[in-house]
Amino acid sequence: MDGIKYDSKKPKMHLLPPKAIVEVAKVLTFGAQKYGAENWKELEDLQNRYTAGALRHIFAHMDGEKLDPETGLSHMAHALCCLLFKLEIELENAKIEEEEPRESDEQQHQARDQSFESDRLYEADNKERSVQHIKHLVQYYSS
Repeated sequence: MDGIKYDSKKPKMHLLPPKAIVEVAKVLTFGAQKYGAENWKELEDLQNRYTAGALRHIFAHMDGEKLDPETGLSHMAHALCCLLFKLEIELENAKIEEEEPRESDEQQHQARDQSFESDRLYEADNKERSVQHIKHLVQYYSS
């Protein structure tokens, strides 16, 4: 294939652990049904409260209790929800923008060209290895 897509600097979302994310979603679903979908944003002193909540769930897990007694869901998933809430609010409040200033168009194109060239070389190397592997297999099974 000869298609080009300049996404090498985008987050690699496929690296998220799917089973853990599903468990976090279960906790979020429980919370949304009990309190409302966006209620978590409305708490007073939420940074401290979510720190305390995350630690309670982590300590319960450390004490050998895997599941939260109220929800029947993972203490670790509850702790992750608390930490995700903290991070989300921190990011929203800081209105974080890209840390690097916007590159000129020429610099962007040069970086893309270099990235494309390295991708092309990597693909060529893989193709060569595949050809060598096939030749080896043919030799092996022909003998």
